[in-house]
Amino acid sequence: DEIVSRAAAMKDVMTRLPTWEISAIGAYFAYVRHPFRGAKSEAVAEKLAREYGVVCLPGAYFGEGQDDYLRFAFANADAATILKLEERLKDFSL
Repeated sequence: DEIVSRAAAMKDVMTRLPTWEISAIGAYFAYVRHPFRGAKSEAVAEKLAREYGVVCLPGAYFGEGQDDYLRFAFANADAATILKLEERLKDFSL
């Protein structure tokens, strides 16, 4: 139930952020298309970590042509914590 709740919270956050899009989601991770087309995913992930306290992996780590994506892990966060992601992402810009 807890794992399902976490994935549902992640989906809920992304539905309220129209420029961010879940491409794939599992029990512990979400692969998300960020809104900064053409930007290096490493730059997006670094700024998210340094300035917004959001840690994720750049899509480029997963293969060529993946710079428009980030991988968010939510295995160690409860649903209430995941829901806080919306506040951090809604004003994020490069």
